Amino acid sequence: MTKSTKDLLETMEKSSSYRDYLKENQDHLEKNFMKVDRVLSALLQERQVKKADVIARAGIEVHYGYQIFSGSKLPSRDKLIMLCFGFSLSPEEAQQLLKLTGYPPLYVKVERDNAILFGLQKGLDIISMNSLLYELHLELLV
Repeated sequence: MTKSTKDLLETMEKSSSYRDYLKENQDHLEKNFMKVDRVLSALLQERQVKKADVIARAGIEVHYGYQIFSGSKLPSRDKLIMLCFGFSLSPEEAQQLLKLTGYPPLYVKVERDNAILFGLQKGLDIISMNSLLYELHLELLV
């Protein structure tokens, strides 16, 4: 049986050593995240799209985009979200991509994340998404 977040935090508070805590709780920690470049490569094959097209639709600088796809650069959460727009992912697919790669999912109660989920739901392109974020005085995806 896996421990809840609350249980893990309580155990952590009581532990005097992280090594002891880890030994006791290692099986309850998530660590099976996939490498971003592997997930993106799988998406390219599944969707039968070209890297160049995805990078262009994501609004990411071309050289940096190719470095993300090759695995030589690890993207920020925002860059990965931009790639979600480049792939035209649904909100559910974007959430799964973020979770699979170890990034926090978009949280519907956070205003900026909510707006991004709306943009994904409505199929906005990255320029329209950033226009919406700008209108709302929220941080742009850059």
